Amino acid sequence: MTEATTAPSRGARGLTLTDLVKTYSARGREEFQAVKGIDLDVRPGELVALLGPSGCGKTTTLRMIAGLETVTSGSIRIGDTEVSQMPAAKRGIGVGFESYALYPPLDVRENLLYGLKARKVSGAEQMVDSITARLEMEDLLPLRPAGLSSGQKQRVALARALVRNPPVLLLDEPLSHLDASARNRVRRELKALQREFGYTTIVVTHDQVEALSLADRLAVMNQGVVQQFGTPDEVFDDPENLFVAEFVGEPKINVIAGAAGDGGAAVRIGDGGSFATSVRGSLGAEATVTVGLRPQDCALVADDGADGVRCRVTYFEHLLEYGLATVAVPGVADPVVVVTPAQDRFEPGDDAVVTAPPERVYLFDAETGGRLR
Repeated sequence: MTEATTAPSRGARGLTLTDLVKTYSARGREEFQAVKGIDLDVRPGELVALLGPSGCGKTTTLRMIAGLETVTSGSIRIGDTEVSQMPAAKRGIGVGFESYALYPPLDVRENLLYGLKARKVSGAEQMVDSITARLEMEDLLPLRPAGLSSGQKQRVALARALVRNPPVLLLDEPLSHLDASARNRVRRELKALQREFGYTTIVVTHDQVEALSLADRLAVMNQGVVQQFGTPDEVFDDPENLFVAEFVGEPKINVIAGAAGDGGAAVRIGDGGSFATSVRGSLGAEATVTVGLRPQDCALVADDGADGVRCRVTYFEHLLEYGLATVAVPGVADPVVVVTPAQDRFEPGDDAVVTAPPERVYLFDAETGGRLR
């Protein structure tokens, strides 16, 4: 998936961030740079997720796009219009907040109408009728927020953002307050609605499953910097650095110290043996590297002389659809996790060999975490 599959709505426009910076300063305190020169180009009708840990700058970026935070430097363009210094009210952006921000004394219909009437938008009643019909939520209109479930509140918050027919829709942790079953259902509904309406959409989340399932492309952020921007497949299969590899993927990628040989064509793991790699660069003899192995990319076979890295099974979990084997490799301190087929069974103490395709053995610089290719 390399292109957005959403048909843009008539009002959707592209969003371009150029060298966007946000610095917080206060008298007597050291300046803090929350966002450090972000560049993003979002196509009309595309859904982009900003993914990263708490404090990485994703919500600050969203708030700058919305006009709720001042921009220290850089540019924000919606279509051909520069908006970085424009008041929030004039940007016409739809925003769905993490807290829903519904007015308790008002029923759902009044919540949806409030912003439109405050801006004296003509045809407000018809706009609300249209959006609630398309979202199949007419039965919620007479209810107050206290009488709604979390999923229904999320739907109302989304409707309030959509009713403005915004050129860009911003959603901040839209599913964070839902339980697991509701989160899965609402995530599917949100994806379907974005496809139907075709709005250019930015979703902020720390949940990788949410980002991977929703986004056409995702920007993985850390410490105010976009570490990688690409499709879910690109980010998962071709991580730019060790941070991206560790943050994206479940079960988490195995990270192991290794020693490169044959100019990087192979990498030795402890005293267990070596993996062939597809690294094209030339590495010095016995160069220390960090090896990344996704559990899904590994295979565990009986220790009968097979090529790979020898190990001993320490724990095995049969999870019906697949198994999870935790193994110890001689000379390696940390355990290695391998996903196994549902029909395979292993017992603690079994000797085995871990194998992996060369193209799925990732090498990273041991000091910087940068990808070695």
